[in-house]
Amino acid sequence: MNNKILVFGCSGTVGLDFINVNKNKNTLYYSRKKPKIIQKKLWQYIDLNKKIIDVPNKVDKIFFFASPHYKLDNLKKNIFLKELSWLKKIKKKIKTRVFIYLSSSSVYLNNHTVGSAKLACENYLIKNTTKDYLQIWRPYNLVGNENLNLSDHFHNLLIKKFCIEKKRDYHFKGSVNDERGYSSTKKFCKLLIKKSDLSKNFIYDYGNSKTIKVKQIADIFKKIFEKNIKRKIKYTFNSNVKNINTISSNKYVKSFDTKDNSYNIIKKYYSLKIKLYEK
Repeated sequence: MNNKILVFGCSGTVGLDFINVNKNKNTLYYSRKKPKIIQKKLWQYIDLNKKIIDVPNKVDKIFFFASPHYKLDNLKKNIFLKELSWLKKIKKKIKTRVFIYLSSSSVYLNNHTVGSAKLACENYLIKNTTKDYLQIWRPYNLVGNENLNLSDHFHNLLIKKFCIEKKRDYHFKGSVNDERGYSSTKKFCKLLIKKSDLSKNFIYDYGNSKTIKVKQIADIFKKIFEKNIKRKIKYTFNSNVKNINTISSNKYVKSFDTKDNSYNIIKKYYSLKIKLYEK
């Protein structure tokens, strides 16, 4: 097969929805674990921590979604700079017309482990992009329904604490008045693919200005959980300081504001996920 498109990190939240929406049959997907939703002939094993062999020398596009998983243990171990070494291996090994890199909105946070690593990766790519095109995306709060390997973001912590660990009450960090603006990963991937056809360099923020409060998120979860699992739960929060995590205007970086309904996105997510833990 003449693979014109390579996707690294296809087993994560973005990678799995990318598989669902990508219609290009000349795509080869790479990860350490094969996703069930992909044909075997379209997938190849790779461990980016090791020497890279058996990859094409030249392709039209590379989508780079690979990153250490967002979990509290990984934050403590500070392993996110591994991603920079992965990028260097790919850039030195494969020539491409367009390189699409999945960064993060955490680049805007001060002294953030993930944000610092992502900025280092962005800077490396910018300095080492000459004849090819570089497209960088900084998404906020993406929600995808395919990934079963849950991150430690708040909307997933509810599932971990009450569905997996079977706690009846839990004290969360943060405030009930914290706000999040959620966007569909599938919708994001469709735009990613469309924009990758452009012969342009750019950096885009991607998010949703229509936010939902953490209290609302927890209440949606509680209602669906208690109806399906038949068990009462309680939760509290430890802060009165409000934090808003959503896209905002930036005169230096262009942005896509989805203006999706965060309530509906979270409700659909929990309706699908909680079913997996029913007896």
